[in-house]
Order: sequence, then structure tokens, then C-alpha cells
Amino acid sequence: MKLRARIYLYSFLLGLPVALIVGAFGWPTVLSSIERDRSSVWGIDQELVRDTISASISRNRYPQRVLVHHNNHSREAQIRYTIDTQLQQEIESVLQAHRPDYGVFVAVDPDTGRVLAIASHRRNSEVRDNLALGNTYPSASVFKLVTAAAAIDLGKVNAETVIPFNGKSSSLYRKNVLHHKNNKWTQHVPLRIAFAKSVNTVFGRIGLNHVGGIQLRQYAKKFGFNRTLSGDFQLPESRSTFNPEIDWEVVETAAGYTRKNTLSPVHAALLAASVINGGRILQPILVDSMTDDNGIVLYANEPVLTEPAILPKAAKQLQIMMRETVRSGSAQQSFKGFARGHFAGVEVGGKTGTLSGSRPQGMYDWFIGYAQRGEQKLAFAALCINEAYWYVKSSYIARKAIENFFAPGRI
Repeated sequence: MKLRARIYLYSFLLGLPVALIVGAFGWPTVLSSIERDRSSVWGIDQELVRDTISASISRNRYPQRVLVHHNNHSREAQIRYTIDTQLQQEIESVLQAHRPDYGVFVAVDPDTGRVLAIASHRRNSEVRDNLALGNTYPSASVFKLVTAAAAIDLGKVNAETVIPFNGKSSSLYRKNVLHHKNNKWTQHVPLRIAFAKSVNTVFGRIGLNHVGGIQLRQYAKKFGFNRTLSGDFQLPESRSTFNPEIDWEVVETAAGYTRKNTLSPVHAALLAASVINGGRILQPILVDSMTDDNGIVLYANEPVLTEPAILPKAAKQLQIMMRETVRSGSAQQSFKGFARGHFAGVEVGGKTGTLSGSRPQGMYDWFIGYAQRGEQKLAFAALCINEAYWYVKSSYIARKAIENFFAPGRI
């Protein structure tokens, strides 16, 4: 027998920091209503939850209660979110203190995809849209993670493979990629160092010569580009649009030296999570459960198991390279002195990315990564967009999140 359910949203979560729900107060009679045939006991499944809350989440509103109609009966249900309140409040405070023109932070449980923090900030105006869902942000050198993963998974390279290069790490010239010749100025460093210092020429050469355009496009899709990753809320697709038959487009894509690769912060956090969960790209989950006023559980999320995008041993190689970014690479300054005292046992890895963009206008500064100690794990993405001045580095915001999550007494 098919069951019919209808859910109405009619109030908003008050437990999250006020900055997260500015403009969300109100008690409309019906904010939205969706009716579907369902097979679960109460007629509620992940698809119905997604259909119901997505419009609100995209506007940075978090519904608190819903009205469930089932078998000619109605009962109120309260939504419990996956948010870690302490972490959420810390990130909101850090963003408010440093006030970048645009600031976004997302943290997830890397084993389940549960969203632990999701914060949006604008310096000079109210946040009306959920910036964490935006898919117009150039991924910049964060895409090097995909390139490295593809080459390692295909057995072409590992963290210690040396790819010689000429020129600066931040440059990308055709002669250095397409017509490389060793000379007395040629630099020879292992891939983990090239990754940590984000050497464009090395990753352009890897993408073209070791992976190839067709397989790079396939791995981009494996890692969530050009497909939906929606869990219990709608997440716009991140995009990687290049012609795999045109060598220079492959080079630019592999190095992240293009605005044709775009990435949402939620997706970025899931990319980081894949490095410490065996190579799996998870669906993001925001709703932990829905219960009625008697405590009866009407809905509880069940994480969806996904096939690994890469082999677990390839993910381990990525960990080595991401750790190097924090130890000696482009995020070294932000984590100076971190591995002391209480945080000495916390392993941190990451990848930076910097590129100008236009939606919104500004310089995009990414830091995605993970932190883990024993069974305690966190994956995250921080993005700051600055128009004229640098107010705070995304890697600093990530450090504050890690310090909060692994603080004494948090478990």
C-alpha cells in the first residue's frame, strides 16, 4: 500500500547563530508544500525532505518545524540539524571579527557527509543567499587535487615522483609545458612539494602527459563535477568545462589556471573529505532527524554509501601531499606553531587556491582540507573573496575551526 505524505514549513530554526538566519524570522501560513507518494512508515524520505527545505536553505533560512499530513492525520514535527553549534558559533565569530568582503566556511563529517558548520558572511550587506551553495566560484588550484588523484590512481605518479619544471610556481607558459627542456635553472622536486607549493607547470604537464584530457574529464566527474551531489538539500552542480581534445585547455584545467572550473564550498568540503575516507565523494546531509512532540522519530537520515572515486591507497598519497601544504607549502604561515601542546597529535592537510573571479568580483582565496586525531575527524572548505584589500586568509579561518573542534573537552 502506498502512503501519501505532505509537509508544510511554517517556522524557522532559532538555535543557529543569528547571523546565519538574518531575515528569516516570520510565520507564513504555508512557506512551501510538496505532496509525494512514499513507501516509508510516515511517508517521509530524503527526497521529500530535500524538496521541502531546499528553497529555504538556498536563502540562508533553516526551517525549525514542519507539519506532516499522513493517512488523514496531521502532526507537527521538529527538525534536528546536523550542525555542531560550538563550531558554527566559532566560525561566525571569526568571520564577523575579520569581515572579509565575502566569507564562506563549510565543515563536514568525512565519513558520513553530515554538515557540521555552514556559514556565509558579507562585509557591507546582509547575506540573503546561502553563499556555501554558490557554484560560480573558480576552483583555482584546488582542482590540482583532482589532477593529482587521477594521475596517482592511474599508477602514473606518486607523492615522491619528480616532475622537473622551469619558471615560477605561479606561472604557466606554453614553452615550459609543451616543450620542456632541462637546463641549469630547471627545478627538480618531488610531487608532494610541487603540490604543496602549487606549481602550475608541473600539474599542467601531469594533466597533459600522464592523465590526458579524456581521463581528466572522467575523474572530474568521479569527484563530483558536472553531476548532482544533492543529499537532503539541493546543491547546484560544480562545473568543469574544457575540450579534452585541445591540449592547452587540458593543461589549464589540470593546473587550475582557468575560470572554467567552478566549485561550491559544500562540494569543496566533500572533496577534502574524500582524502581521509578512502576516496569516496559523499552526499551532504543537513537534517539529522524529524520528531513529533511526543519524541517519536518520523524521519532519520541514513548516509548513502558511495563507490570510491579512487583507490584508498591513492587517497593515502594525497594525504601525504596535503600534509606537506601545511608543513612547508602555501599554508605554512597560517599553521605556524599549531602542532604544539594540545594540538600536537592533530594531523592537518590542505590545498590552497587563488584566482580572480567575477561572480562576485574579487580575488578568491581557497583553503580546503582535513584534520584528524584518532577517531575524531573534520573536513572543511574555507573561501574568502576580497575586492580591494585582504582582510583575512582562508587558511587562518580553517585553523580557528580546527582549534575549536579539537579543543580540550570537546569529545
